[in-house]
Amino acid sequence: MLEMMRNFFSLTPAIAVAIISHEYSRFITAKRFDAVKPEWGGPGFIRRIDPVGLLMYYFFKFGWSRPFPVNYWKLRKAGYFKGILTAISGSIANFSIGLIAGLVFYLSGLHRYSTFMPEAVNSFPLSYIADVVYWMMVIDLNTALFNLIPIPPLDGANIVTMIVPENQVNWLVKYELYGILTLLVLSLMGIIQLVMWPITQFIQLLARLIA
Repeated sequence: MLEMMRNFFSLTPAIAVAIISHEYSRFITAKRFDAVKPEWGGPGFIRRIDPVGLLMYYFFKFGWSRPFPVNYWKLRKAGYFKGILTAISGSIANFSIGLIAGLVFYLSGLHRYSTFMPEAVNSFPLSYIADVVYWMMVIDLNTALFNLIPIPPLDGANIVTMIVPENQVNWLVKYELYGILTLLVLSLMGIIQLVMWPITQFIQLLARLIA
């Protein structure tokens, strides 16, 4: 029970950072291209929480947030580049934060205090800070990769809508609910984790070598 509470309190700030950075990056990019719909409701953390996506974070260490409305039809007409850049901007932000967190984790010596590392020195509050930074590294890298999967409601599906024929776009939107169920099943089967694990491990190793 104590370990679960410790994980919850160190994991929650990392999830908040991942969601906020992901959605703000998409907002800034879409706004730059004048493609933010008026009913978007703001990029605030509470507004962006998707209950299923949030539970995914706690159980599987990756998930999704509630995206604000982007006018992808307008971006599509303006050319593929703007639409694809808007779709991947959240993952770019998450990848950058995850890599920076990894460098901080190893360069600062925080890894010596993290409870997730072997032979760690348990010293509060350093151990708590180390665990938060560790989760920032893991959660942001996972979020960056996971959201590129081309299954709705993830950003990867928005990339697909930029390049498929127009008559296929409505089909993708129509079956978004099935996309969520598919993601849940693939996660429960461990298939998504199996695909992402070697990539995240390589990036973490790279951060460790650079540090």
